[in-house]
Amino acid sequence: MPLIENGNVDAGVSSETPALRRCITGTTEQFAQDHWSQRPLLSRAADLPSDFLDLLSPDDVDDLVADRGLRMPFFRMVREGAIQSGPTRYATAGSRRISDLIDADRARDRYDEGATLVLQSLHRIHPPVVRFCRELAHDLGHATQANAYITPPGNRGFDPHHDTHDVFVLQIDGSKLWHIFAPAMVLPLNSQPSSDLAKTRPLVPEGAEPVMSVVLEPGDALYLPRGYVHSAETNDDRSIHLTVGVLATTEFDVLREVLTLAGDVEGFRTALPLGVAGDRERLTTEVLPDLLRRAADWFSSVDPADALGALSGRLDNAVPAEPRRLLASTDGIAALDKSTVVRPRVGVRWDLEVGNGGDDDSDASDASDTVTLTSSSRSVRFPGFVAPVLRHVLSTGPLEVGAIAEASDGSLSVDDALVLARRLVREGVLVTSSPDPSGRYRR
Repeated sequence: MPLIENGNVDAGVSSETPALRRCITGTTEQFAQDHWSQRPLLSRAADLPSDFLDLLSPDDVDDLVADRGLRMPFFRMVREGAIQSGPTRYATAGSRRISDLIDADRARDRYDEGATLVLQSLHRIHPPVVRFCRELAHDLGHATQANAYITPPGNRGFDPHHDTHDVFVLQIDGSKLWHIFAPAMVLPLNSQPSSDLAKTRPLVPEGAEPVMSVVLEPGDALYLPRGYVHSAETNDDRSIHLTVGVLATTEFDVLREVLTLAGDVEGFRTALPLGVAGDRERLTTEVLPDLLRRAADWFSSVDPADALGALSGRLDNAVPAEPRRLLASTDGIAALDKSTVVRPRVGVRWDLEVGNGGDDDSDASDASDTVTLTSSSRSVRFPGFVAPVLRHVLSTGPLEVGAIAEASDGSLSVDDALVLARRLVREGVLVTSSPDPSGRYRR
């Protein structure tokens, strides 16, 4: 049988979890064991690798508001827990009139009056945050999103509430006082917002003491598991912070995805008995006990491979594929030479099948003559002797094309390595890489 391997094309990238390490003190193992989905973690700037000004600076905020043409819902303004309408203005784009463009002057007026400006979904529109969120999602294995909050001195944005996702609060500029209270509901789901819970009981019981009251200074980071009730306010200083939300895949999500497989079971497509809607006693004593018993038996018999198949779409979407740059990617292919640095494309999954590619008429002795690389909707076949080189390329960080030839132990010349690299870049498996300002290559 053919040998099938799979994983992320960036699976060999350092396990140091660099994006996560920017947000936490201690080791990732300690964070996973003691804090993840359990309790808050405060990390001071002095104990972290760097501040967060490279992600979002005060100048970036001004540029986004004044020059970038932000449209709703990429911004909103909040004061004392109430979301304000606008501020928007009309503008034209080509022949089309748009009415939801941010009005920078009115936004400034509202900020001066005490409103917090929220820049929403920066993981979609602000390149440094886009890259950071993608890399943090890779480190965590869960989807991420990011909003920025710009609060004037002596004000607060939202009333005490809990989030239905974990958050990393990254203090960019100024300072902010945070009050953290024990969860009113432990690990709430997306369908269990604090606004619903507050209708039945107070989120913060009278007299309750916060589990943490802390002032975040520039470069500090705070991790909050979902469910922890919190509020924040400024003192004599303004505050800019970035909230990175972690949209975790929960066990409930897994069960819900696996349950879709039950639609293939004929017995579960059977209609409930006639008249049972009006016979609640029969429902509780006969129909539902029988159904739940059969469902439990079915769940216990599901093949984990089938369960993974039902879940794969959600898992694959957790780490968004790094987009290819329209011009740079095509120009890069043309300019590729032995000194060009290439790296696996973040967020792309792959399958590597060593064998005859599914040709049942092939002789068994030829089973390893081909290797098929499948990524997204693409499938590319190579000669079988390339398999070790492909594994090396797929499991290694940035490397020069010439190093691909060296890693082949003589099976590929430099020219052959160039052909292979060009093909992998063209197919979106590799991307050309350039160093960041520190001189290091981004993964």
